[in-house]
Amino acid sequence: MYHVIPSEPLRLAREEFPHYEICVLHDEAGIPEVTAVLKPAYQDTGMAVLVCASSVAELVRLLRAAPKAPLPRRDPDRRYWPLPRQRDRRDRGGQC
Repeated sequence: MYHVIPSEPLRLAREEFPHYEICVLHDEAGIPEVTAVLKPAYQDTGMAVLVCASSVAELVRLLRAAPKAPLPRRDPDRRYWPLPRQRDRRDRGGQC
């Protein structure tokens, strides 16, 4: 069973830990298990990739005790926009 509208504690946990995908799952007997999976952008930060708990309160307690997420860093090998000279060449049809 999956609730379309999350409970208040679950919603607050998702707001407090935005770098995790947090959901409540139930087994065949209906016993809940709360899981938090680290989002791909944060996977090289040394944080736990998967955290499981029996309740949202326990999960929040575990995540608060864990190391905090560092600030995101810019990838030095990725160009986010073209350099001005490259843009000028493209506008002139490749002529310098």
